[in-house]
Amino acid sequence: MNIIVLAGGLSTERDVSFSTGEDVCKALRERGHQAAMLDVFLGYEGDVSEDFFVRNDAIRSDDKKIKSIDPDLDQIKQMRGDSEDGFFGPNVLALCRKADIVYMALHGADGENGKVQAAFDLLGIRYTGSGCVGSAVAMDKGLSKKIFLEAGIPTPKGFSVRKGQSGDLPEDMAYPIVVKPCCGGSS
Repeated sequence: MNIIVLAGGLSTERDVSFSTGEDVCKALRERGHQAAMLDVFLGYEGDVSEDFFVRNDAIRSDDKKIKSIDPDLDQIKQMRGDSEDGFFGPNVLALCRKADIVYMALHGADGENGKVQAAFDLLGIRYTGSGCVGSAVAMDKGLSKKIFLEAGIPTPKGFSVRKGQSGDLPEDMAYPIVVKPCCGGSS
């Protein structure tokens, strides 16, 4: 199969996504597939002819250690050759259309919140993982928690705080607590 492994993007989890993508791409190739890793934001400015999957060796060779600091997203934006700031980089959609399937190795809000999945659904691009609605609901931890509780699924105590609201603990809760962004990744 011709497979695009979609990774990277403009996310604070960009490096984690590349690590996932590299491992997936390598495993797919070892099993005989023509797999190419593609950065969803930076895209690919080379030749996208029919032999792209055969000749492409897109696995990154830099250090696989995950950086302990967030990537500089402004610097990454400047690296894009077409000077656009749209979500999909040059030739990303064209290459995804050529693939038999797209393996979603994206991490973080922009890769897991259903937006890419919705675009692919509209364009008829096959991909792995949950669809757009399931991804959107799962990314919103507050909404997911409400759904679980209404379905009788036990979940730890919790509460949501919106921007500008007080973060004071409710009376029935005590420290230590876990704090997570409601719609961020790394759950």
